[in-house]
Amino acid sequence: MKNACIVLRNLRKHLYVSELEDLFSVFSEGGFTLDKTVILDEENEHEFSQTFLECKNFFDNIILISSKEKSAWVRSRACELAKCEPSSDNMAESGQKTYFFLKAGKSGENVARQECIPFLNEKFSLKYAKTVIRAIGVPYDRLSGVLKTATEKGQGKLIVNEKEEFSDLCLTVLYDDAAPKMLVDDVVRFIAEELNDYIYAVDDTPLNVRVLEILRLRGLKLSVAESFTGGGVAKSLIEVPGASKSLFEGVVAYDNGAKQKRLGVSQFTLKRHGAVSDETAYEMAAGLLAGGDCDIALATTGIAGPQSDNTNKPVGLCYISVGTSESVYVYKYQFNGDREQITKRAINQALFLLYKQIK
Repeated sequence: MKNACIVLRNLRKHLYVSELEDLFSVFSEGGFTLDKTVILDEENEHEFSQTFLECKNFFDNIILISSKEKSAWVRSRACELAKCEPSSDNMAESGQKTYFFLKAGKSGENVARQECIPFLNEKFSLKYAKTVIRAIGVPYDRLSGVLKTATEKGQGKLIVNEKEEFSDLCLTVLYDDAAPKMLVDDVVRFIAEELNDYIYAVDDTPLNVRVLEILRLRGLKLSVAESFTGGGVAKSLIEVPGASKSLFEGVVAYDNGAKQKRLGVSQFTLKRHGAVSDETAYEMAAGLLAGGDCDIALATTGIAGPQSDNTNKPVGLCYISVGTSESVYVYKYQFNGDREQITKRAINQALFLLYKQIK
């Protein structure tokens, strides 16, 4: 089975790659990888017709993604070229060929998940099961090597899909009824052992949910102090229903004065080492613990950019501290990317460090 995708968009507008990635992920997670993807100018109708005819000759399924405004024309023109009638707003068939008409964005994702994948499963008599592994901060070289070996071990009987967002990695091992259970177990065990230091779930549980599950299980109260992550850690936890049972407080202490007054960071530490330092991160967490209202504390301080502060420390430098009244540990990171990427990677890394502290 071979699958192609034709994307029509206004090339004068900014391309939000994440929108396409999320839609593509729906197909890959369903077991249908895209063998060819083409992005075309929606105004060039002749190029679309040529590309569609080429794909029609070589692929079993063609996914056509367009804007809401262009979708009716795409459906009409594709059916004209394929010499068939649409069976619905989102699909047409001609012999053994299937054509899907999806709108860009969330609506397209929903149609793909609710209509396209079930249709393809029935058409090709496929029934996939899956195992999900979630991890944080896996180095690229390490992940590439593990996936290469896992694919070889799978002997073509399973698919390993990866999706990463701000260092949060989701690996999905897909397999059908024909795959031997011992083979699947061997591949999953191999991945889990090789990535053990980075894994937080061997199911599809998000990191914020997993952290709160363990906090509740352990009966722990958490306090969070944030500088450059701007309340992002606390926000991630508060998004989970019932977070108030485990989260005592979240403090956003951006100004040095706030770090001193609210968290007890010493003036000497701030002058000698600076706000972005091992020592300041330690004292931020220690200040929360000193209040006696929490069992565990988490603190972040760093430089998100786009420019450094007046200390000449690099953009992306970050210190994360986590600990209890018995001991506080501080971790140093250098994240790459723009301001949003640095901040969100730090948020995920902070939650992961908290997970490792309490698991």
